[in-house]
Amino acid sequence: MSTPEPPLRQPRDRLSMDQAGFSLWSLRAYLRPHHHALAGSAVAMSLRAAVLLLIPWPLKFIIDSVLFRHPLPLWMVHWLPDPVAHRFELLNMLAAGMIALGLLDMLLAILGNRLLLVAGQHAVFELRRDLFAHLQRLSLAYHRNRRSGELSSRLNGDIQSLQNLVATIGSGVFAHLLTLVGMVVIMFYIDWRYALIVLSAGPALLWLMQRYSRRLKQALRQARNREGELSGLIQEIMTALPIVQAYGRQAHEDDRFGRHAGQSLEATIEASDLQNRFAPLVAGGIAMTTALATWYGATQVLSGRITAGELLVFLAYLRGMAAPLRQFAKSAGVISKGQVAAERLADIFREAPEIRSKPGALRPSRSHGAITLEDVSFAYREDRQILHDIDLSIEPGQTVALVGATGAGKSTLAALVPRLHDPSRGRVLLDGHDLRDLDLDYLRAQVALVLQEPLLLQGSLWENIAYGRDGAGRAEAVAAARSVGIDDMIEALPQGYDTLIGERGAGLSGGQRQCVSIARAMLRDAPVILLDEPTSALDAFAERRVTAALARLTEGRTTLIIAHRLATIVGADVIVVLDGGRIVETGRHAALLARQGAYAALWRDDAHARGENLTINNDSHRGSVPA
Repeated sequence: MSTPEPPLRQPRDRLSMDQAGFSLWSLRAYLRPHHHALAGSAVAMSLRAAVLLLIPWPLKFIIDSVLFRHPLPLWMVHWLPDPVAHRFELLNMLAAGMIALGLLDMLLAILGNRLLLVAGQHAVFELRRDLFAHLQRLSLAYHRNRRSGELSSRLNGDIQSLQNLVATIGSGVFAHLLTLVGMVVIMFYIDWRYALIVLSAGPALLWLMQRYSRRLKQALRQARNREGELSGLIQEIMTALPIVQAYGRQAHEDDRFGRHAGQSLEATIEASDLQNRFAPLVAGGIAMTTALATWYGATQVLSGRITAGELLVFLAYLRGMAAPLRQFAKSAGVISKGQVAAERLADIFREAPEIRSKPGALRPSRSHGAITLEDVSFAYREDRQILHDIDLSIEPGQTVALVGATGAGKSTLAALVPRLHDPSRGRVLLDGHDLRDLDLDYLRAQVALVLQEPLLLQGSLWENIAYGRDGAGRAEAVAAARSVGIDDMIEALPQGYDTLIGERGAGLSGGQRQCVSIARAMLRDAPVILLDEPTSALDAFAERRVTAALARLTEGRTTLIIAHRLATIVGADVIVVLDGGRIVETGRHAALLARQGAYAALWRDDAHARGENLTINNDSHRGSVPA
């Protein structure tokens, strides 16, 4: 996890994309900042198109004027030697002209292609950054319903397809297309009948290209979808590898991977077969047109209607017109992949973030941490209500524990506080402000999380702590670690704060990972702390260490605890008991036990699971979380 070099920036305004959808045409918005490079490329390509038009003409005059001694056009008489008296001088000048045009073509091609490729690749780079930024801002509900591997396939594979498309366009296609117009005009000027014959194959070739391009695009769309599914499966299996190995399910996963990979292979073979058939068909059509044009041109030369040099110009132009068609045929797969990639990216860009700041959102000067839920209900789907009619008031600095059976709605209720979800009905307030009226960045800066499974990123230990606040450095990270009392633990590591951590915290014990997570939350210095059973997976020694760090973190802050081990929350100011998404009891530990209700039943079950005496003694339990 290294600090990114590019400056922090907000993603590009995607209003037009959200309304009209992303397409290849949408790339113009990303190309616009590079208009200077594009203008330079257009000039170079236009000049190259003119050079390509001129390249056959020196050879035309060599054949007509040097070999057959036809007179030069009047406008060239004053510039070139006489073909009768000075044949070798004329030949030398025309040959030098051919060399000069060839060199100029090479230089203009290099310059124009480079400018276009640089602008195009920068545009795709900006697109990738915006796609990543957009994915980060989509709701958790969107990500919950999609495989992360499939999204990675779009972020990497589909973007790569667009990069390949840009490289293909920048490899000379643009200059050849510009040249086509000039070639057609000159051919009609020399002999309109001959021009019609040369162009007669055009409609058939265009029909063939359109037909195969449509089929190829459909096949490539299917192939890319299969590749995305395969990427999602691979990431799913690799993430679950400990379970796969522990249960000996490698053979099962081999079969599952083989089935998906086979489907991807079939789709890829179908697309490749279409592409392989397409290119020879186009080449065959061009060959037949060339043969017909050569035959007809030769008859015109024999009849004296055109010269041998003019025939050469026609054939050279025909070859020049065939070049972009051949290149398109060879690159049809790249172009179709680019179109399919744009469609797949459009699916993501059409998704608007469900949670966003409204225009003119509030940013109060400070937050005290008072949280209120008024008649709150929530459902992930209309037919599945998770929370029902929740009313709860939490005072600044209070410690409130949420308890209940699995599926009671504890995590969902807590997720409403940083506005990871919006309630289906009712309001959630911070210091009297509806969360939907607050700026989203401001709101989330008021909340720090410590989860049951601490999420650490690849990088140094101090960088993981500094991740809690934008712009924080090593000194701030060290101060946060000291403030929660884990400085000695970190200094005992071989590299101390510079210890490199692997993906998901590899290289640290569970207690060490949790302590780093607590220091990160301390650095955030937020008035509201959310704790999701942070000690449940720890041994007794690590739990004592983490509990002491949590006590420092939560001191003076509003704390909301999701708890399954009830012994850890007996000191909470308020315990909220949830059942079926409803609040059934609230109060302190001793009072709730005395009621002999839902909390007392949970306590008996928890004590039984711990193997303790089931006799309820209110004075014998002391919570580890300070009130």
